[in-house]
Amino acid sequence: MKNNFKIIIIIMILLIAVGLYFAKNIASFTNSSQKSAWTDKLQLEYANTLLAKGLNADAAQAYEAYIEKVNLDSKELASACYKLGNIYLDLKEYEKALAGLYKSELLDPEAGYKQDLDQKIVSALENLGLSQQAQYELESRTSIKPAGQTNEKIAVRIGKRAITNEEIDMVINRLPEQAKKGLNSNDAKLRFVREYVATEVLYEKAKKLGLDKNINTRAAVEDFKKQLVLQELLRDEIKKELKVSPEDVSLYYKANKDRYSAPERAKVSFLELDGPAKSDETAVKLKQGKGKKIEQWIEKGSLFLPEGIGESGEAVESIFKQDKGDLTSPVKIKDKLYMFMVNQKEPQRLQEFSEVKEQVEREYYMQKEQQIVQSLLNKALEQQEIEISYQPKMENEKTAK
Repeated sequence: MKNNFKIIIIIMILLIAVGLYFAKNIASFTNSSQKSAWTDKLQLEYANTLLAKGLNADAAQAYEAYIEKVNLDSKELASACYKLGNIYLDLKEYEKALAGLYKSELLDPEAGYKQDLDQKIVSALENLGLSQQAQYELESRTSIKPAGQTNEKIAVRIGKRAITNEEIDMVINRLPEQAKKGLNSNDAKLRFVREYVATEVLYEKAKKLGLDKNINTRAAVEDFKKQLVLQELLRDEIKKELKVSPEDVSLYYKANKDRYSAPERAKVSFLELDGPAKSDETAVKLKQGKGKKIEQWIEKGSLFLPEGIGESGEAVESIFKQDKGDLTSPVKIKDKLYMFMVNQKEPQRLQEFSEVKEQVEREYYMQKEQQIVQSLLNKALEQQEIEISYQPKMENEKTAK
């Protein structure tokens, strides 16, 4: 009996062991099947799908998982790291972008995208405010090294940084034409250089404080760069499309003559009064031609009165109520009293084309430029499949919140 009981116990133990063995293998098989359902190819497609949908941050995580887990050869891994670096550039996470780009470069130094990779490394360093490192990279990468570099005369030193005459000349050349005209003397140029150097010093201080790494600052810089590139594109397109003949300008003038009428205008003489009681005496002097003449024409609707009198809409209005040879009543301007006599008066008139030719040309060019830009915008929208669903909030909705 005891022997039978022992046999039963042994059989039960064997059955339990066999059951555990099969359970373990079934679980292992199930897990293996589940794992194999998500392939390396699906992981890459998943990452590309996220990127195509504009989910760049999620796409970056998916690419990182792909790079970490998939067994790739050096060229495939280099390409994946390059793409990851580009995603982080778009996200303005320049440190992570550089990590991906440098890794790609080490894995495949002769990649077909080498020149683009070089430029993006320099750009990322610049956006991080690492100008010296960016300059070093620029000079060491022959594919993007500026041609014809020469040893320029150093104009300013800021610590270890040297600013050359060439750099200052380039900055001045980028200024608007009106600003350039203000630098027509050595003193003016020296003041500009001092201001430029002060700006550079303050910029370096801001970088040390980490202000250049602020996400809003980076976004603003990217927006500004985008606008500059867009302006360059528009300039090129306008230059190609804008064809204006003298006949076009003349026709534009004829179609818009009303815009080029000269306002009513007058020439006057004046005297300052010692007080209201002196108005009769002053009027006699003005009639006798003893007033001080203003040689400059005064236009109706203007406020300015020459000869240091100042601005007074009331005085100008009073002048144009008078006919030639008439006197105004005493008019107070600031703390003084004046009387004016109208010496000459001309009615509003249409200006001849020869008088306003330059103005007409400017306005016609501006109109044509606007038409070209609008046409470019319309074509850009037509060339892409675009759906705009943005709905601005009404004022009453904003107030309710």
